[in-house]
Amino acid sequence: MITQEHLAGFLLMHAGFRAEFGRLAEACRGPRDGEHEELLEEQLALVLEMLHAHHTHEDATLWPTLVAHAPEAADVLAELESEHAVLDPLVAAAADRAVPLPERAPALRRLHELVNEHLDHEERTAVPLMLRHLTPDDIEADRRKATADFGRRRIPVIFGWLASSAGPALLTAAFADLPVVARLMFRLFWWPAYQRRFARLYGASVSLPAPLES
Repeated sequence: MITQEHLAGFLLMHAGFRAEFGRLAEACRGPRDGEHEELLEEQLALVLEMLHAHHTHEDATLWPTLVAHAPEAADVLAELESEHAVLDPLVAAAADRAVPLPERAPALRRLHELVNEHLDHEERTAVPLMLRHLTPDDIEADRRKATADFGRRRIPVIFGWLASSAGPALLTAAFADLPVVARLMFRLFWWPAYQRRFARLYGASVSLPAPLES
């Protein structure tokens, strides 16, 4: 049986989605210039791709695994899968580069609202099932799949985005599973670079929770 700490990586991704669509909705209302617009497009494309990968993994692998262990959960997991489909038109609208970013901002705002509602539902219903029925090997397989979805070159940016979105307890639990080298790279290089990216994206500063700063 696993514990909540085993799910820290999964929940860290949720925290990233919870925060970033709201940030993007606000920033996309009025890009400062062409360079800022292109950076917003890049960030938006990354987060939408990660949302698609996350949902695809749930629908193709995670939910079927849970149903195999708990057939009585099939209906509630099917409902979660149907919510993924409800989000698809908003995802398509947000990704449509033929439409100027300010005109996509309302779709991003609505996507932010619906994603948060969906994640609330998922954490109420699917997370307890995961805690009861997944094994540490299942979690490790999920971690390997997530890392493959990230792609090696994008890991620094994705780790920075996720770290900018989570509270101290979740972030501490998630980072405890990282190899020592990755934690060192994050502190010395990835996080300072992401702080600069965050300032360019959102015109604001961002810091790690105090326990993780040193």
